[in-house]
Amino acid sequence: MPETPDEAALALEFDVLAKRAGLAIPEDRKAALFAGFKDLRRMLATMRQPRTAADEPAGTYSIQSVTRGL
Repeated sequence: MPETPDEAALALEFDVLAKRAGLAIPEDRKAALFAGFKDLRRMLATMRQPRTAADEPAGTYSIQSVTRGL
């Protein structure tokens, strides 16, 4: 499964977290779940960065789209 030292460390973390959660992961599904775990870790890293107000969604709506069914 792991190809580099970083991936070996991630694989160990994945195994430890699965064990703590009481999960018994079948070997035929482990590679797919590990790939998802790596994606989750990558996404978490992008979320844990300082952001400005410009990075936030606008949170606006069009009154015409909200009331078109009335």
